[in-house]
Amino acid sequence: MACSQSVAQKGPGPEVPRKAVAQSLPVLPKELPEWADDDKDPMIDGRPVTIIPQLQNQVARFIRANGNPISALVITEVKTGKILAMVQGKSPENWKAETHTALHVGFPVASLFKTVTAAAGFEMGQIDPELTLSMFGGCARVNPRGIWPPVESRRASDGLTLRRAYGHSCNGFFAKLAVNSIGLGPIINMARKLGWNSTTIASDFHLAPSPLREPNEAAASIHTIGKFAAGFGSVGLSAVHASWQYTTIANDGMSIPLHIFKDTVSPDPTKDGVKAVEKETAEQLRSIMESTVLAGTASNAYKHGRYKILRNEVGGKTGTLTGSNPQGLTTWFAGMYPIERPEIAVSAVVLLENLWKFKASNLAAEGFMAYYDYKLQTSSALNTARKNGARVRTH
Repeated sequence: MACSQSVAQKGPGPEVPRKAVAQSLPVLPKELPEWADDDKDPMIDGRPVTIIPQLQNQVARFIRANGNPISALVITEVKTGKILAMVQGKSPENWKAETHTALHVGFPVASLFKTVTAAAGFEMGQIDPELTLSMFGGCARVNPRGIWPPVESRRASDGLTLRRAYGHSCNGFFAKLAVNSIGLGPIINMARKLGWNSTTIASDFHLAPSPLREPNEAAASIHTIGKFAAGFGSVGLSAVHASWQYTTIANDGMSIPLHIFKDTVSPDPTKDGVKAVEKETAEQLRSIMESTVLAGTASNAYKHGRYKILRNEVGGKTGTLTGSNPQGLTTWFAGMYPIERPEIAVSAVVLLENLWKFKASNLAAEGFMAYYDYKLQTSSALNTARKNGARVRTH
């Protein structure tokens, strides 16, 4: 796999081959500096960055107050590709990681891969959010004898819609959907469009490719294909890659370069955007993401305290799977806010060790809350400044 593309830098110069440009991209430090909440010019190695310290610090405090596990959160601005926060928990030095935790590609993708499978089905026109399948085999396991019954049940109670299956992360449903309606080829193609072909993701910093081991279509059993489609394949993912994916879906399927340095030319979506998925596919994906928060696997994160105000505004996907690099139960949440007209995409990954206090869905909720607080405070300051005839500087 090739290295990531670069976002254009300011200033004229001769054209440089893509591989050479990618190899010259700066490598972000394992640990970012600590900035004060009111720092207007945060920097990394002397270069100003797009990170908003207030967001960064609010999430960092949440992680530290809750056990400081191996974890990471990334917030990206949908329309510009700016990275507004890139936070991590336990220091990479303590678990032998070679990068900042948000850049680590060894976390298993888990059920975030169901988004890929659903997108492939939407793109082919084979399915829609209300597609209903009968589920004799149940949701938890991908049972080789239970998910493809020869005769479908006619009882409505046995049926499960794609929308509900996505929200509840029903493994058997997605295995059955892949084998009976989509096929392995379209799923692999969609995975490449969504970044498991590293030339798809452009950035102004070094971004290692997320690994994906494709099942051999000629030799794979229906059980193997079903498990792969449900998120049990040999597929890795970084939090930055996940945030880029959901930024792309939020942008109606157009991918734009990610950037963390302010002196990088901001991308113009109309010129620099690349169509990863069809607009209708992105719209259908966003429509089913609501179910994860309203009544699905992330609903508990938005039932208590201040998070309740975000319940109807956030959509996304959870994932849970035991990984080996690092060893432990990995939890994911990736999504966007507000779901109708997304402004930010958020990805969160948390490793559940012996004692744990929160999952990725809780960490993501704090990330959305931090953005909500920031917007509220910025709007208030802006209104006050306007009344006083002053100008307020925002990010």
